[in-house]
Amino acid sequence: MPTTRTGPHPVAVGAVLLLVAMIAAALWNSDASGTGARNVGSTEAAPAPAPAPAPGAAPPGATCAPTVTNPGGRNNYDDDAPLDVPLGRGLVITGLVRDTACRPLPGVPVQVWLQTALGSERENRTTVLTGPDGRYRVDTDPAVAQFGEPNVHVAHDVRGPWRAVFQRHVVDSEDTLAVVDLTLVPSS
Repeated sequence: MPTTRTGPHPVAVGAVLLLVAMIAAALWNSDASGTGARNVGSTEAAPAPAPAPAPGAAPPGATCAPTVTNPGGRNNYDDDAPLDVPLGRGLVITGLVRDTACRPLPGVPVQVWLQTALGSERENRTTVLTGPDGRYRVDTDPAVAQFGEPNVHVAHDVRGPWRAVFQRHVVDSEDTLAVVDLTLVPSS
């Protein structure tokens, strides 16, 4: 005689509980980029980012904390990186470049490089100029793990009015957006 079950199957209950636990863990560890990761390599605690003001709308006397550079970035910067070349699709790297008075900086070169499934950091790099609103954008294939975790590098390092800065921003391989803002200080 077949047994009649009056409740849910124990395997189904276990699967649902496992799924709920995985979702809860992912939400607990997530942040704006969806990875739970923070910028790495800084020896100082980074200040909380100030909200980006509209172009020309920063109140008088407003200040934005300068970006703390990550150590070791200069060794990977390429002075001859191609200008504004497409790097693929699937991940957008974007951000706002401004000065310490929170004013957007137009025409500033920003270099981006990362490891993807199709090539190394040496092959996947471009330099773009910020627009009139101080923003930059690079479309690329998704980042893949290199030395343990997927990450993107964003830098400004040219001789000119602004001091060099390097950021290594950890992402998740499924991320579709990485926001890396830079606040620059005068070079002298």
